[in-house]
Amino acid sequence: MTKQKNDLTQKYSKGTIVIHWVTALLILTLFPLGKYMEDISLSEKMGLIKVHAILGVVVFILTLIRSYLFFKSKRPKDLETGSKFNDTLAVWIHNAFYILLIAISIAGIVTMFTGGYIDALQSGVSDLILSREDLMPLKAHGFLATIMIILLALHVLGVIKHYTLTKENTLKRMS
Repeated sequence: MTKQKNDLTQKYSKGTIVIHWVTALLILTLFPLGKYMEDISLSEKMGLIKVHAILGVVVFILTLIRSYLFFKSKRPKDLETGSKFNDTLAVWIHNAFYILLIAISIAGIVTMFTGGYIDALQSGVSDLILSREDLMPLKAHGFLATIMIILLALHVLGVIKHYTLTKENTLKRMS
């Protein structure tokens, strides 16, 4: 594989950079929180559901803003590694993040409305929440979140691989 030199002086907009890192931190909070909530009783997780939902809505709003900035702000050229396959894969993974974050958010919002969560949170009665087995949007939410974490791992591995192969600190573009 040839060593490709990219122009790392090209950066994303300040808004995109802030949203990227805030969203990353929120995802790294939301995923383990969601996994933790799977194994506790409804009465135990009522407060955590509020936190999870609020943070999830923040991610949704940030993703919508970042999607807007993606089209309206100047952005650097896609990184090149010298491998057409790797370059294409990186673009697909980046685009999949946007799609997944929006889909996860919508599945979460639908779950809140159709699963009795809103009524339960307003009344404090956890029995109003439907069982997980009856909530297809919740199943979709969890499945999509798992795919998101896999893509996040691939993204991090891609950054490491790129740095290792080209000796370029590509994080400069996002800092």
